[in-house]
Amino acid sequence: MSEQQNAPRATLDHIVILVSASDLLQLPERLKDSFVVSPGGTHAGGDTFNKLILFEDGVYIELIAFVEGIDPEVRAKHRWGGQPENSIVDWAYTLPHESDFGAIQQRVKDAKAGFTYNDPVPGGRTRPDGVVLKWALGVAQDADGNGVEPGHLPFWCLDRTPRSNRVPYEEDKAQTQHPSGAHGISRLRLNVPSSQLSQLQSVYDAIHNVDNTGASEKEWRFNTPNGSAQARHTLGVASESGYKIKLAFKGSVGSPSFLELLPNIVIKFEE
Repeated sequence: MSEQQNAPRATLDHIVILVSASDLLQLPERLKDSFVVSPGGTHAGGDTFNKLILFEDGVYIELIAFVEGIDPEVRAKHRWGGQPENSIVDWAYTLPHESDFGAIQQRVKDAKAGFTYNDPVPGGRTRPDGVVLKWALGVAQDADGNGVEPGHLPFWCLDRTPRSNRVPYEEDKAQTQHPSGAHGISRLRLNVPSSQLSQLQSVYDAIHNVDNTGASEKEWRFNTPNGSAQARHTLGVASESGYKIKLAFKGSVGSPSFLELLPNIVIKFEE
């Protein structure tokens, strides 16, 4: 795998886990016993709200839920409206500057794999303390202009207010000290349809600005916001049985080998 120079490397921003509103309001004990859960807020539009699990590497898990009583038609139009609860439904990359995203869009377009990224669309939420967060989201679409199945390609969360306001992992280090010993995300593995595997792998080559031609194992390296974090930091894409998105945490001495984060979500720990 050869990586081209002079281009910002994609940085893993966060992992999205969809849960029920009742579970998000009253977190399961097994989750609180293993992780410190930080306050989140309500998203612009008022349809969803979240809480966060922050890690020392600057990546976070977003626990998100639709508000109770949401109109089913409104939910159905949402990116994650048709996804099952208690599952990892999506994940996001970020970049140092929103202006860097144009190069990503162009490389993906030039790959001619049948996918492109739209121009970033404004989004945001308000923290419980009243601080307003703003960002823009870039999402993938296929050749017909339809949205891509969440999780098959990353969406891009590009901050328009300081990322430290959205992800205060350095400002409040106690929020990253988890009883489970998890320090961050070590690996991410995606399960995609075999009919799209080759095209999606070409898109990932373009995103990461690498030439994986002829590689027997298709993996890509990603950055984390905390550049000094030590872990494998690899993304793999394959067509196999099992869940759509799998994670491995960077753990500590004493961390479990596996941990059931929520029902149906089992995470591996790696030292």
